Amino acid sequence: MAKLLSRRTFLLTGAALGGTALVAALGGLGYLATVDVDGLGGFVDGDDAVMNAFVTLHDDGRVVVKVPRTEMGQGIHTGLAMLVAEEMDIPFDERISVEHPVELLPVYAHWAQMLGVRPEEPQGPVTWIGRRLISSIPLITTGASASTLNLWHPMRVAGAAARHMLLAAGAARLGVPVAELTTSDAAVHHAASGRSIPYADLARQAAVLAPPDRPALKPRSEWRIIGRSQRRVDIPAKVKGEPVFGIDVVLPDMLHASIRHAPVFGTRVVRIANEAEVRAEPDVLDVAIIEDRSVAVVARSWWQAETAAARLDVEWSASEADAVSSDALDARLADALEGGEPYVHVEDGDVGAALAVDGARVVQATYVAPLVAHACMESMNATVVLRPGGRAEAWVPSQSISLTRWAVFRGMGWAGVDPAEVVSHITMNGGAFGRRTETEVVAEAAFLAARHPGRPVKLLWPREEDIGRAMYRSHARARLTAVLGADGLPAAWDALVAAQSLMQSIGSRTLPITPSPDGDRLTAEGLEKPYYALPARRVRSVHVPSHVPIGLWRSNGFSFNTFFAESFVDECAAAAETDPVDYRRALLARSPRHLAVIERVAAFSGWGAPMAAGRSRGIAMEHCFESIVAVVAEVIVTGDGEVRVPRVFCAVDVGTVVNPDAVVAQMEGGILFGLTTALISRVTLSDGRIEQSNFHDFTMPRLANAPEVVVEIVPSELPPGGAGEPGVAPIAAAVGNAIFAATGTRPRSLPLALAETTGAGRLRTVLAAEAG
Repeated sequence: MAKLLSRRTFLLTGAALGGTALVAALGGLGYLATVDVDGLGGFVDGDDAVMNAFVTLHDDGRVVVKVPRTEMGQGIHTGLAMLVAEEMDIPFDERISVEHPVELLPVYAHWAQMLGVRPEEPQGPVTWIGRRLISSIPLITTGASASTLNLWHPMRVAGAAARHMLLAAGAARLGVPVAELTTSDAAVHHAASGRSIPYADLARQAAVLAPPDRPALKPRSEWRIIGRSQRRVDIPAKVKGEPVFGIDVVLPDMLHASIRHAPVFGTRVVRIANEAEVRAEPDVLDVAIIEDRSVAVVARSWWQAETAAARLDVEWSASEADAVSSDALDARLADALEGGEPYVHVEDGDVGAALAVDGARVVQATYVAPLVAHACMESMNATVVLRPGGRAEAWVPSQSISLTRWAVFRGMGWAGVDPAEVVSHITMNGGAFGRRTETEVVAEAAFLAARHPGRPVKLLWPREEDIGRAMYRSHARARLTAVLGADGLPAAWDALVAAQSLMQSIGSRTLPITPSPDGDRLTAEGLEKPYYALPARRVRSVHVPSHVPIGLWRSNGFSFNTFFAESFVDECAAAAETDPVDYRRALLARSPRHLAVIERVAAFSGWGAPMAAGRSRGIAMEHCFESIVAVVAEVIVTGDGEVRVPRVFCAVDVGTVVNPDAVVAQMEGGILFGLTTALISRVTLSDGRIEQSNFHDFTMPRLANAPEVVVEIVPSELPPGGAGEPGVAPIAAAVGNAIFAATGTRPRSLPLALAETTGAGRLRTVLAAEAG
């Protein structure tokens, strides 16, 4: 994500508001200095000793770790709790539990990723201002594979601070210097006298002590928890079916709602032809037009609301998008590559001069990726209630407690209600992938709750709305060009991508001023390949607008650009008549960390060894979210075009690993997610409308189609990188490269195959026709 504000922008904005840059700077800095970005003070609350914003000790010895990020199955509640347990010297057992806080504390803000810095690194004045500005909102989100990266340092500091406070309390209780004390097994020990005091007995005394400003953190040599696989804190409850997902929320006197949105994005409700008849349906309590963009039905059960909503006869306004098709959108992308005005993201060396050399050995290819939906297994939902006195509460499987709160204010504002307070409860998520950063369902539920004060309203989108009215990943078309030198390696690399700007699409929905699409790095990420030795390099993008809204999607631009770039690297290797791994070895000669990942996956995948008849291999890699991942896909292409991927090998360097089991699981999940998109996922349009509606035409893989995924972690002592998204990025290219190795035909369009349902509901994938 781009930096929120530059220093110059901050001062100039302050000057506009306050009169002069000096007044703005001094006044603004004075206010920002009051923002509590550390949040390490403690207090006693009933039976709880609150050590700081992240750690609470109970009288019975239980430790509650507050993790201000959404657990979406990625295991961050376990990993981040491990950091606290390590620094506090607490065994990672059943005494530790995790909660998502409801408080919007500045210390929880998602600031480091937005500013493009690591939280543990020394910071300058610009970061100081930016951190406090973001924290004063505060913006608390889960995404960009940044939970461990951003909270790795704060959670360790919180645990270390609590431990130091407990040591100080123990020293006072025992009447000895702190230097004579040690900690282990959730207790303070005095070896000289043989006395020990459990943390639970010291917690109240410790909580009221002043926390240390810069508590010493454990050296790596003393780690006992970090780096060792630990039990998932959420698994025991999940086995028993105890966790509450958004779709599970049940509250007293609750109403239910279903909804219909405009079939063509951007069109409006003209009228409901049969509103009276729908209102007369059994147990229907309300039919509501929301912002002229959708129609909701409220009833005593969801099925009653849904069956009534299915009978709605809504007249929608006409629009220029009514005639838009997928072919028309593709044509716009193609035109943009030829005649657009590209934005230059990277320009190193003189690519133009290299291309202009007579007799230059040029390799060029065009690649295409379609719109795709997130297809979370748990459909979009939110439950909101407006209580007497104006207090609103929301229960939402969201990726952001902050965005949820703002959406409640927005939705109730549509109904003319200004709640006095909004409390957001973040539930478990049944899949997110960026989709749950969007909060339209929350605003809609809040609007309906404002119409029915005192009664909770649960709005659940039917699957057809979830697929057909989503926030999609952008379609894209790219042209890559390379000039090969005498050694067969690229002397010049030129990448041009045409796509819809993600940041402009998001900004048009969430900001008062729509941002410019120029310079949207999410459009071009994955094309620059800075770790490859490329003497001349140019990366450009062209924004191609459409009426279809796009949103954050697991790995964003890497999900298509890595397919484009890593497929093209293989094309260059083929032109140079060089093995794809050897070709990458040469390109990575000055990038030892990346080379180590390639060497590892090549070794344990058996690259170069003879394969069984009908099998082939393909390789691809990516460096994203501060992690490096390389995959080798084994592919079978049968005589009738069926594509099978029986095995995928993955080597990953994510820096310091907190919970190895979680990293492996995230690589497995990311690869399966990316493989689904690579092989069979696409969204198409006809007459302005999305043609897909449910899992019969937006197909999901079955267990029988899932490959074996073998993951090896490359050791590293660098700070942690992300693990949730990197596995998605390279798998499409690896499979495409394997298909080329098997068939001699280069696939340049996604999806690589099409889904066919055969007897007994089984799924097979068949090579798609070349569209690139």
